[in-house]
Amino acid sequence: MASRHFTGDPLLEDLEMNKRLIFVALATGFSGMVIQLLLLREMLVVFHGNDLAIGIIFANWLAIEAFGAFFIGKRIEYSRRRLGWFIALSILFVLFAPAALFLARIMRDLVGVLPGMGMGAVTIFYSSFLVLLLPSLLHGALFIFTCKLCSQFAQKDQKGASSIGRAYAWETIGHIAGAAVFTFLMIPLFHSFTIVFGMCVLTITASIALSTFQNKAVKRKALAMLMAILLIFVYLIASDGDERLHYKTIALQWPGQEVVHHQHSLYGNVAVIEREGEFTFLADGIPIFTIPTPDIVRVEEFIHFAMLAHPRPKNVAILVGGAGGKISEILKHPTVTRVDYTEIDPLLIDLVHKFHTPLTKAELGDPRVSTFHVDGRRFLEVTPYKYDLIFVGIANPENMQVNRLFTAEFASLAKERLREDGILVISLPGSLTYLSHELRNLNGVIINTLESIFPYVHIIPGYQNIFLASTTPDVTMINAALLYERLEDRQLEVRLITRPYLEVRLAPRWLDWFSASMYGATEEINRDFRPKGFFYSLAYWNAMFSPYLSDFFVWLEDLGLWSLAIVIASWTAILLALKWKAVRLHRLSIPYSIAATGFAGMTFDLLLIFAFQVLFGFVFHWIGLLLAAFMGGVAGGGLVMTSLLPRIKNDRALFMKLEIAVILFAALLPMIILAVAPHLGNAVVFVLTQLLFLLLAFIAGALIGLKFPLASKMYLSHSPNVSRTAGLIYGADLLGGWGGGIAAAVVLLPVLGLVGTSAVVVMIKASSLIILTTSAKVDGKLVTPYHSHS
Repeated sequence: MASRHFTGDPLLEDLEMNKRLIFVALATGFSGMVIQLLLLREMLVVFHGNDLAIGIIFANWLAIEAFGAFFIGKRIEYSRRRLGWFIALSILFVLFAPAALFLARIMRDLVGVLPGMGMGAVTIFYSSFLVLLLPSLLHGALFIFTCKLCSQFAQKDQKGASSIGRAYAWETIGHIAGAAVFTFLMIPLFHSFTIVFGMCVLTITASIALSTFQNKAVKRKALAMLMAILLIFVYLIASDGDERLHYKTIALQWPGQEVVHHQHSLYGNVAVIEREGEFTFLADGIPIFTIPTPDIVRVEEFIHFAMLAHPRPKNVAILVGGAGGKISEILKHPTVTRVDYTEIDPLLIDLVHKFHTPLTKAELGDPRVSTFHVDGRRFLEVTPYKYDLIFVGIANPENMQVNRLFTAEFASLAKERLREDGILVISLPGSLTYLSHELRNLNGVIINTLESIFPYVHIIPGYQNIFLASTTPDVTMINAALLYERLEDRQLEVRLITRPYLEVRLAPRWLDWFSASMYGATEEINRDFRPKGFFYSLAYWNAMFSPYLSDFFVWLEDLGLWSLAIVIASWTAILLALKWKAVRLHRLSIPYSIAATGFAGMTFDLLLIFAFQVLFGFVFHWIGLLLAAFMGGVAGGGLVMTSLLPRIKNDRALFMKLEIAVILFAALLPMIILAVAPHLGNAVVFVLTQLLFLLLAFIAGALIGLKFPLASKMYLSHSPNVSRTAGLIYGADLLGGWGGGIAAAVVLLPVLGLVGTSAVVVMIKASSLIILTTSAKVDGKLVTPYHSHS
């Protein structure tokens, strides 16, 4: 038993302890969510904002928490000093949380990856695992300790499953509050080390609240240690130690560079690096542009080849990445009267003004230029103007947000916003010597996509392939002589483009070579909710930074629903065969169902994040809100089911109904998203759809939360060990979530898209339903080692 310092009335003591345990559960959930979101942001900077990393980070967090919950938490049953162990684990948690932030910032140096270089999937996996290992492990164990303490001090009718459900619900409410406060208060106002030190203060305060319930001798020692640690963190914050650590670790993250600005915004991380008068602007670690001397070859080719292909360009739109040279080159054409430039993150433009150069002052201060802080695709949906050229300023669909500017749906929208002889201009990585399998597919899927919408697509091969798509055949007839004639007529001052240069770059042999090299490329089309462009970009990325995974991505290209259906059906058949041979395995149908539900829950989370980003063009600050809505559903479902547990007569029947509800939700979710997608041009529908996503996240969470207390009750009826049951059910839930995070991020969403991913969830939950329905029954209960067949 945990030692207690009684004041006289045991009942009043237990009531007071329960109040403090509610605060502890809230604080544990709050600090855990804030630190998780903070480390997610920090690691996305290291991993270049790769969407693949989001799923891997979430999955690793859940897997490590599951290990902590099951293998550390379950040993509580044998401990006589549970309060002491809880306080000890809390102290370790507050020590390792700042260490994890420090580790995240030096991880590139540890794994030998230079700044500016990418990481492959395997490197992302083990790097994030190392960063999350200790805080996640301890946080998982703290949850199980909280469950046991809640059960120990609960009233007789609220012990067991009810106590687990209450702890689960209160911790989840802490998650919700943590996500909201982190998104809207902490990110705009504080640096990362300030935030993590604040969470350490909160966690130590919760431990102090519990320490008074120990015997006097232990209480004095515990309070002295906790107060000392608390004062250290308060001193660090008050003396600007957090600020010094922040800038010191930023310098370590970018060795040899002078980071003149580093800031998280609602849309991501923005940094500015200065070197010998050159300023490089980075978004989530990816260089966007450099001033005052941009990449002349890339900028002049991308802008002038397209501008000269048009006989008289007047209205031009450039979506993302226009500052730092591109706009300046557009403005050199004398016929231009309007340039609309979109950049969703206002912080980026604010920093361009802060670290201005004559180039940026001239281009952004020109009266013909209008800057809009809105998603580029959303801008095209609402603008009343039509354009002679629309430039997509990013050269690779390297994440879901950018991929939506390379899809058939976007091409169709751009076509509507172009004038009769207008041109859509995009670019992709290329080569003039060799096209790898991955590079062929990346270019091939975008060519197929453009050709599915535009009747004429002209390709200018190079180390950046430039694609000109139009509704008129004139775009396919450009040549060196025509472009040079227009260059002379417009009296353009350029540094790179001369007549000899044009004759070499536009020589027909390059296009012939490119066409021949593209033999065998994919015939897929890139779509919003089946993002093959993102998948092939991911394969290309991994071929560069994790070449040993190339065969795996080639295998994924042919993966289909039928293949996965056969695998899931075979797995289910194997489980059924094992069950009939070993009666003891029947009781594992409940953890298996919870693991499948955890898989579904994590997949729902990632699917909603993916779909939100596709529809709205941003998701960074909504990740916290969507998680908060999901966790709100989990908490609500957990509280409702916990209150109903004493009145439920047929646990098994209700549990199976919840299984069916999860299957129906998985089937309906893509239908709902696809139904609202075409109507986002309307401002009211646009806002209501964002609220709809919060509702869908809440419903998904509620379905998960309803099952956890009920599963605990069913399992406890045959195994009265509370800690072991909580650890097993919680661990199964988190391990299922880990599988869902890895599978959805790496395979399902990039390869199968929205509908295919939902179909896989339906099949997996159908498998767990079959296992449940075929479990032998004795007097309406599942067969376990404590029951035999009639």
